[in-house]
Amino acid sequence: MKTAKTTLIETIAGIWIIAGIVILAGVFLTASPLAYVLGEIVGSLTASLMMIHLYGSLDIELDLPEKRAVNHSRLMGILRSVMELAVLLGSFFVSRWVMPYTVLAGLFGRKLAAIAVPFYEEFRDGRKQKKGM
Repeated sequence: MKTAKTTLIETIAGIWIIAGIVILAGVFLTASPLAYVLGEIVGSLTASLMMIHLYGSLDIELDLPEKRAVNHSRLMGILRSVMELAVLLGSFFVSRWVMPYTVLAGLFGRKLAAIAVPFYEEFRDGRKQKKGM
């Protein structure tokens, strides 16, 4: 689980790096900068919490028999999806304060960060090998 925890931390850091990029890229171009930033923060916070939930779920599933682990994994995946949809749909009801499309961008940061982690690890391992030479 040490490797999983390191990956969790890297993924959450990636989510917030992507959030910073999205905020800097669009905050000056929108009519409501506060709603833009708050939307990205809400989406990124939700994505971070979903990653922590995923980590906890995997920890539980490793101790379960295979069939129960598969069922638990499916149920927790559905729960995470429902929570993400609830946050996104909820943002439409408070769109005066939170922009739904930046909430979506924040939620999407979880996917982008997870894709970027292997590339970061490869880069980090390459740097360690160069220092070892």
